[in-house]
This record gives sequence, C-alpha cells and structure tokens, in this order.
Amino acid sequence: MPAAGGRPGPQAGRGPDRQRPPASPQPAPRAGGVPQPPQPPAYGAQSPPTPAPADPERAPEPFEEAAFSDAGQGDWGDGQETTAIGRLGEVSRSRRRSDFQKKRSRARKSSPIPKIIAVVVVLGLLGAAGWWWFNRDDSTGGGDEAADPNLEYAASEEPCSFVDAAPMADYVDGEAEPSAETRDRQRGWEQLCSMTYGSAESSTALLEFESTVFESDAKAGVNFDLGYGQVSESEETWAVVDSAPDVGDQSAAVARVVDEGTSNYQLHVQDGNVYLVVRLSIVDSGLDEAGLGELSAELADSYLSAWRDS
Repeated sequence: MPAAGGRPGPQAGRGPDRQRPPASPQPAPRAGGVPQPPQPPAYGAQSPPTPAPADPERAPEPFEEAAFSDAGQGDWGDGQETTAIGRLGEVSRSRRRSDFQKKRSRARKSSPIPKIIAVVVVLGLLGAAGWWWFNRDDSTGGGDEAADPNLEYAASEEPCSFVDAAPMADYVDGEAEPSAETRDRQRGWEQLCSMTYGSAESSTALLEFESTVFESDAKAGVNFDLGYGQVSESEETWAVVDSAPDVGDQSAAVARVVDEGTSNYQLHVQDGNVYLVVRLSIVDSGLDEAGLGELSAELADSYLSAWRDS
C-alpha cells in the first residue's frame, strides 16, 4: 500500500536500494572461558583466508635471508651424507679394481705364452747339454790304449811318427819343423801333425795330417761325407777334383791351384775306422792339379801304412 502523501516507499528485496540482511550475531562465550567454534558465514558472504600455522622455532624472514641462511641446510651441513657418498664411490672403485685383478689373474692362468716360453727354455737347455756331452773333452782317455782288435786303427799320442817327408824333398829345401796335437773327445780320438817348411814368417810349404779315430767304420764314413761336403760347398774358390786319387776305402779331393803363389790341395780319405785329411800347401811349386794329387796320395798312403804297422 502507498504511504501517506501518495509516494511509494521502498520495499524489501526490490529496487536498487535494497538492503543486505544483517550478519548473524556471534554467540557470546559460554561460562568458563571456552570459545565456541565459529559459525559458517551466511549464504553469499566470502570467508576470510585461513592463515598458515606459524613455526614456533623460526621467526618469519625475508625471502633472500631465508634462501641463504645456514639453517636451511639442515642435517646436510655436518658432512655425514657427503662422507657416505664418498664411501659409496670408494666401494665402487675397489670393486672395479678387484674385478680387473680377477680378470688379469684369469688371463695369466689361461694364457699359453708362459707355457710356450717354458718349453722353449727347457728344449734349449737340453740341446745345450747334448751339444756339450758330444763335444766335451774326456781327460780320462789317452793314446796308446788297448784298441779293439776288430778295428784297423788305434789312437796314438805321436801322430808325426807316421809321416814320411821324403817325397817333399823334390819341391822344398830344408827340414820341416813338426808339431803335434792330440785330444780324446766323445765322438772319437783326434790327432793332428803339422810339418812346416821354412820360417813361420815366410814358409815355403805346409803339410798337415788331421785324422779322427772312431769306434766303427760306419762313423768314419759318415764323418767323411760331412767333412768333404762342407769343404766342397764352401764359399772359397775350391775346385772339386773329378779324378781324385785312389787311396783307402773312399777318397775325394778339392784343389786351388795358381801359376804364381801358393797352391793348395786337400785330400779326404776314409779307411776303416779313420777319417784322414791331408792338406798340402806349396809356394811356387810348378805343380798342376794332377801333380799335387799324386804327391798328396803318396803322402797319405805312406802315413796310413806306417800307422797300421805301428
């Protein structure tokens, strides 16, 4: 209904001048001082933000001071975690070293190189021992011992006693100076007789009888083949004599003949259990290859005959 005076009055809930409903009054605290929980706000009203609980042990700080404060490190500042991490690294490294050592140990055990080296060393020692045994000097032996009756030649301490130097008188002047060497070796008895004509500085001729007495004819034959083959295949200018003198069981010769100077001739003979080498060197003898061969054959035949008759 309009008010007095004919102008309408404001009504609740209408128009721009409507009023908010009054807020609900807060209840009074009860006796005893215990506060009551707050009542929820009325519909449409915004509730104030709830503040975060304050840390009783830390006072509020600015952002920069809180970020760089020592208190922010907490328990990490005492170095225990860093030490633990370092220990973990040490354990890892020690484990890697241990694994590497195990692998290297297994490699050493499985590698064939040490075994190969050991085999080579053993074979070398055995070879050296065998070489020494077959080439050692036997001081217990000696010449003029009782020879095997089945052997044609026996060892002698005086090899120069078998030399007949008469054929040399037609080509050289003067007497020869003899020298002898003998030794008993494992393979057989070796003896050498050297006849030097003239002085040692300017000799005019040299005649040598080098012989080895073996325990069988077969060993003498084998050494004959080896000795002659080594000389005939040498790099020196030795010429193999096709028609070697016929002396002993088998013979062969090499020569080096010159018109002026020293001519050399070697006659290799195997007779029975003896291997004999006659070396003849003459200065300006005027002998050709055939003449040197005949002279060497005569000297070898007389030497062997005197040896057999001794």
